[in-house]
Amino acid sequence: MNKSSKKNTFGTYEDLASEYYDSIRHPTCANFREGSKIILSKFLDDFSLENRKLCEVGAGKSLIAELLENTNVSPNCFFITDLSFSMLAYSKQWNSHGAFLVVADAIKLPFPSNSMEIVISSLGDPYNTSLLWVEIFRILEPNGTFLFTTPSYEWATSFRRKDSGEAFRLAEFELSNGKHIWVPSWIYSINEQLKRIKKEGFFSQGVISVPLSRLKGKRISPKLLNKNGSDINVVTGYVLSKA
Repeated sequence: MNKSSKKNTFGTYEDLASEYYDSIRHPTCANFREGSKIILSKFLDDFSLENRKLCEVGAGKSLIAELLENTNVSPNCFFITDLSFSMLAYSKQWNSHGAFLVVADAIKLPFPSNSMEIVISSLGDPYNTSLLWVEIFRILEPNGTFLFTTPSYEWATSFRRKDSGEAFRLAEFELSNGKHIWVPSWIYSINEQLKRIKKEGFFSQGVISVPLSRLKGKRISPKLLNKNGSDINVVTGYVLSKA
């Protein structure tokens, strides 16, 4: 591989879409997805989606649709959004199950204010800025619920380069063609994340962490294996309500 092929450039999830869900090529993504699925499963145990107005933001391959597939639960309406057309295409099978697929930016959603009862964002670190929280607050009904998951800060501090200056707002991917790209990935400590969330008017109903030991039967990415062997948290989930 020549030097120029290793040059890092800024990219988008459209660049990643063709291989993002390849668990061999990108095992870290697969592990994070599994951790987020554990959190979403617990959420579905605690919150009924039956006849609710639901939106999954930045979904790509919808985890909520996957979890609902073998249940008798039917949301009143179910929107699946993603800014990347190619990422959203992974959810096209759910059209026949009554879901509406919408190409939309997470920070500029095409829904009326106070129109959703539940909003879910699995691994929402690519758009984890104040603009997201303002937009989700806008579309949620009063007393609505927002479930948000992100790779854990504990993992980020143990793996990402602290001297890069970009460690907690960018993620690096090596593509199958050898090209390296950076995409947005905003990760904060739990305390800092809650501070940012509450600033936009949300109340925390709970924080859920998934340790590495909960990832069963999957290839564990080298990026998740802590050097000291400790059982670090890999994904963190926030259950939030709009006042």
